[in-house]
Amino acid sequence: MTLSTFAVPAMAADAAGAAPAATDLDRIEVRPQVESQARAVELKRDAQAILDAVSSDAMGDYPDKNVAESLQRLPGVSVTRDQGEGRYVVIRGLDANLNSVTVDGIAMGTPEDSSRSAPLDVIPSDSTERLKVIKSPTPDMPGDSIGGAIQVESVSAFDRDGRSLRGSIEGSHQALSGKTSPKAAFNYSDIFNDTFGIAVGVNYQDREFESDNTEVEYDEYDEDRPDDLFATEVQRRKYYIERKRTGANLNLDWRPDADNRYYFRSLYSKFEDAETRQNTVFGLGDGDVSSNGDGTYTISDLPADAITKRVRYRTKSEDTLAASFGGENRLTAATLDYKVGYTKTRERVNDEKEARFEYAGDDIDSVLINQNHRIPTLDFSDNGWESNDDFEFNRFVLSPKQVDDKEHSAQVNVRFDGDNSSYKFGVLGRWRDRMVNSDEEELRNGPDIDIGPWTTSAPDHRGGTLGESLSSSEMRRYWAANGSEYTARPQDAGANAVTRLSEDYTASEDVLAAYAMGTWDIDALRVIAGVRVENTQFDATGNNVDVADGGRSYTVTPTRASSSYTSVLPGLHLRYDAGDDWVLRFAATKTISRPSFGDIAPRLTINNDDEEVDVGNPELDPYKSTNLDISVEKYLGDSGIVSLGLFNKSIDDYIVQTFSNDDPEYPDYDVTRVINGDKAKVYGAEFNWQQQLSFLPEGWDGLLVGVSATYLDTDFDPGLAEREGDDFTLPRASKNLYSAHVGYEKYGFSARVATVYRSSYLDTIGDSKAYDIYVAPNTQLDFSMSYQFTDAVSVYFEAQNLLDEPLELYQGVRSRTLQNEEYGRTYALGLKVAL
Repeated sequence: MTLSTFAVPAMAADAAGAAPAATDLDRIEVRPQVESQARAVELKRDAQAILDAVSSDAMGDYPDKNVAESLQRLPGVSVTRDQGEGRYVVIRGLDANLNSVTVDGIAMGTPEDSSRSAPLDVIPSDSTERLKVIKSPTPDMPGDSIGGAIQVESVSAFDRDGRSLRGSIEGSHQALSGKTSPKAAFNYSDIFNDTFGIAVGVNYQDREFESDNTEVEYDEYDEDRPDDLFATEVQRRKYYIERKRTGANLNLDWRPDADNRYYFRSLYSKFEDAETRQNTVFGLGDGDVSSNGDGTYTISDLPADAITKRVRYRTKSEDTLAASFGGENRLTAATLDYKVGYTKTRERVNDEKEARFEYAGDDIDSVLINQNHRIPTLDFSDNGWESNDDFEFNRFVLSPKQVDDKEHSAQVNVRFDGDNSSYKFGVLGRWRDRMVNSDEEELRNGPDIDIGPWTTSAPDHRGGTLGESLSSSEMRRYWAANGSEYTARPQDAGANAVTRLSEDYTASEDVLAAYAMGTWDIDALRVIAGVRVENTQFDATGNNVDVADGGRSYTVTPTRASSSYTSVLPGLHLRYDAGDDWVLRFAATKTISRPSFGDIAPRLTINNDDEEVDVGNPELDPYKSTNLDISVEKYLGDSGIVSLGLFNKSIDDYIVQTFSNDDPEYPDYDVTRVINGDKAKVYGAEFNWQQQLSFLPEGWDGLLVGVSATYLDTDFDPGLAEREGDDFTLPRASKNLYSAHVGYEKYGFSARVATVYRSSYLDTIGDSKAYDIYVAPNTQLDFSMSYQFTDAVSVYFEAQNLLDEPLELYQGVRSRTLQNEEYGRTYALGLKVAL
């Protein structure tokens, strides 16, 4: 059962009897928090489906860098982060892979090579007008949304009151790096002759920042004590990133009369990362280990070459284009609407390369590992490795990758309206093509390198020293002059073939859908019922790579597979307006999510040297979910709400990755494959309260408060024989999500303190409980304030990650940190102008 809670503060009335000075200030004040929440709660209240929404304020502004960051404000929504920024959106604890994302009603592709998860950090918030999360879709919406359907909408000129011209400039400062970065946005819209509207916007951000990362691998110290694990490898990584975001949108509307309207929508976004990674790796498992019985371990006789230093550089570019043309015509007996669309999403990583060097000094007599802290500390008997003097070239690793994802679509809907009923019918066609090409290879043959010119001083790192590091600019200069002299060793031919060919595929997916839906108003009750039918045709080509013993030879066989299936998706929605601003909702729906492209692609890798097999599965069935939602909503004025809801999802054919060493097709080999597992179940409750305390005395009546909470109970059987009897939660499903904010808006001043808490969740299932990987709890605390100087000019200040929370993963138990990545605090100061 479901509750869609909608976080919205209440609109405050102007205080009666205010002094003249206060009245003057009120005359110029803009209340961005109240305005954006009022718009959002109106979307929720009027919606046919169960949804939550985020809306810009009257000036079209959000307080967030990207769409993912904006959506995490909603109840039941969390984000997974990349380099401290929200990237993927998780709805009600379900993997982002199970969401659908549309831009102005057109499905958005993904630059990810194997997943369907659409990264939402590529779309700047400045390019959008409103964001919706549909938690229980009606039959006229696409059915591939077990998690939810995320709808991104750009602005129309008719969203504004006449001509609008606005711009902003901002400088942000990251404390960890000491770098200050610019951001700017410009938007214009106008309506001509009351019939033609144009809206255009551009935005740009160039952000430089750093992060400190520590990663640890653990293994058994004693096979008779499987829970006694020690750190077999520690990596200390330093990232230097320049991230550029560019966004643009052009939207045209023509409304010649009240019965006809036509539109063109386009949104373009580009995301570019130039990233240097310095990395020192300690292969502690190569020495002799002994336990000291007090949470510490001693490594004796550690070979020198167990310590390596690496430098990697890459530029990653991801761009998204969504364009659509459509119209709506009110005919004598019906309303007809139609749309054709095109989306293109690309990723290019053409220049990724890493140089690795091994320590060639004396072996290390001893290393003391102290695991009494979340991040193990290391005490070396000899710190000669900190200098680069005794490091020798080991290899270059080249990892270029290209991903193309294109889709054409067309849809037609017709609605017949009666006195208290309507009937709607429609068809949709989507034709999608994908290409993934990954060409990683290792080159170990070539001249030695004088590491001296590459050497840089040890970078600051919160997790411990990396020693002297390596310059990525020197690596690139050297490669440009000498790269052609490096080749692969003969014994690496098979391994390079696997990394170059095994993940490559081309795929086409055609979806034809049709639906019929009726809406009936029976006094205060609205009933929506219908059915949607979707047929999916999938065709793909991949590679079978068979590596011979010794790894010096291999065979590659192109392979092709296809599948077809039809999904019948009924839906029932009830909405009851109980009076006095109470609304009750119920929904029973069926939805699906299609398998990830990387899982369903026909691919097979056999490594006879390592006795390993990795298999794709073109015969995978889609996830199928039966969903129940119920919600109770009380609206408080124009922009306040208190709501409570329950939801349940029962998911059949949940897709899982399995590992086996007794596969009948490949006896005695370690086999990795994806299969349709057993059922997954999700039970949850959502609560949300948002209100402006306008009933308080003058001065205090500008206070805004909000609290939301989501509780999840999940059950999942991955179908792993070696884990039979173990209980699992659904991967990426946090049991608890909480958010709260306190704001104040009055006299042109606006301030807000907001926090979001997410409990830990299971990320990866291991061979045993000791090897399960979890993402640790996280609390995000942010602050923002602004002041309206005139009707046209305001300044703002923002502070993010005030608690300096890292991204942390752990293995088995919280004290065993697997990854810890720290970003520091970020501050921003900006100016906005609206004419």
